Amino acid sequence: MVGLADCNNFFVSCERTLNPDLENRAVVVLSNNDGCVVARSNEAKRAGIKMGQPAFQIKDRISSGEIIALSGNHLLYRDISLRVHEIFRRYAPKTLDYSVDEAFLIMDGIPDSELRAIGEAIAANCWDELHIPVTIGFAPSKTLAKIVSESCKKRGRRVGVMLDVEAARPVMQKMSISDLWGIGRRLSKRLYTSGIYTIADFADKDLGWIRSNLGINGERSWRELHGEHCIELTHVQAQLQDSVSESRTFPEDVDDYDYIRARIAIYAADCCKKLRAMRGACRIVGVTLQTNRFHLERGSAHPEGTVKFVVPTSDTVYICNAAVSILDRIFIPDIPFKRAGVWLAEIVPAQSVTPSLFDSREIINEKIARTHLMQAIDSINLGPGMPVLRLASQITQGHPGHNDGYSSTFQAPQNK
Repeated sequence: MVGLADCNNFFVSCERTLNPDLENRAVVVLSNNDGCVVARSNEAKRAGIKMGQPAFQIKDRISSGEIIALSGNHLLYRDISLRVHEIFRRYAPKTLDYSVDEAFLIMDGIPDSELRAIGEAIAANCWDELHIPVTIGFAPSKTLAKIVSESCKKRGRRVGVMLDVEAARPVMQKMSISDLWGIGRRLSKRLYTSGIYTIADFADKDLGWIRSNLGINGERSWRELHGEHCIELTHVQAQLQDSVSESRTFPEDVDDYDYIRARIAIYAADCCKKLRAMRGACRIVGVTLQTNRFHLERGSAHPEGTVKFVVPTSDTVYICNAAVSILDRIFIPDIPFKRAGVWLAEIVPAQSVTPSLFDSREIINEKIARTHLMQAIDSINLGPGMPVLRLASQITQGHPGHNDGYSSTFQAPQNK
């Protein structure tokens, strides 16, 4: 059996952990630059707000207070995502982190009779510890597990268990073909012309017709609906990424070295947190700056540089120092920059890193102690909101139009 654990309205749910007053309100989260809607509360869905709807179309409803619109806080979402996925791993023999708010639970060796209790325990822990609502569906295949999870959401249930394909038929008959994983709106319109309106219609089609009209991907979906494991998701099985990056566009063009140095330190620290979350260490650190392509009269430049470590590391201090040293080399005075970024590459498993043959016992012990220090800092900073502990180089006096919580005036988070 396979389970799909899916966080409900994830971005909105994360915002509600910081502001309980958002409960039972129509809330939307907007994309970068507040362009369009990327997440909706159930109340916003009932109010007719569409996914991807441009923000200007609902500006009057936002101004009136009918709809509450929030800019995306992706640092918060990532932190809560890490904690949610850690809860999933407590209960499943193996998990596949499919997205920031979804994971497949591979329940090999677990009796079917225990699945509902396990699902209820996962949902209860996610709510009690993080205040994140989670829906979980168990079924014989990944596609069926998604169908069960979606059905539970619509019926207001936290956990659903579907032990065989026949039990899925009543649900598939009520679900549009556009709701089938991997089909989407464009392909569903094509299927309508062939008399396929529901997921059950798709499952009832002859396999030969599916293969000739929809190819291998269509065949895999068809077989999954009949209880066969055909979608392996090998791209999410590897925990280590090839690279990690963090970059941002400034609210306005900036030529202030101190401000840019603080931003580089912040981005490097964020990359390090991602790196340690995947239990990796990097050998290469890179920094890039970019001018505003719409203000060429001020000068145009895109400087970048790298540093390569002898021994891979995930230490925030080492990596931040390296990033700042690169900035010192590539920074161009009197040229205003619009964007900056940090990236880490040549990532290897942290447990495979061996000390240099030339390191003394004192240096090795110091590196071990610093590893423990980084783990302690990550544990303290794991909660929602801005980090509690950070490097002095991450703190800046700020810049007009940019307020991200890293100013020199520190206020203790309310939930600590």
